[in-house]
Amino acid sequence: MCFEHDYCDEKVKQARLFLVGKRQMKFLLIPLGILWAMAAIGVGQEPEHSTRAIDDVRGREHSKFDALQRKDNASLDALCDDALMQVDPEGSLWTKAEYLAHLNDATVQRLRIAPQSMTVRTYGDVAIVIGIYEEKGLKAGHPYLHRCRFIDTWALKKGKWVCIAAAETSAVS
Repeated sequence: MCFEHDYCDEKVKQARLFLVGKRQMKFLLIPLGILWAMAAIGVGQEPEHSTRAIDDVRGREHSKFDALQRKDNASLDALCDDALMQVDPEGSLWTKAEYLAHLNDATVQRLRIAPQSMTVRTYGDVAIVIGIYEEKGLKAGHPYLHRCRFIDTWALKKGKWVCIAAAETSAVS
């Protein structure tokens, strides 16, 4: 217990300053610790923009659209990994075999399918392609026009880029 009023006030002020300083230090050290941990595991790193890899993936993406136009399953088979997972614009999940079988649907006649825009980002041996494509054709004799946003994920396997995952969504404005 403190009997001298001034002495007690001074000790209370010192304790408050110590606690405030300690609290401020926590607010400084916690974010610094989080940033250090993120840097250590690579979170938030900028993608590695390898010009050669970007050009290779962009070329393979164009080859994919060309093969889709021609219904060339042999080329698509070579471009896609055996473990490919494809999500179509309606949300159905397909394996590679299901995807390739769907492309042979006799009721669908693609008149044109082509990318309108495409951005490629590489992250080491993985590349993400985000773009928009337009597809015109006939389905069961009726004309259709689809404009879709797509995201394709490519991986460098045994020296070549293969598509390992793909997703599309319709209703692009």
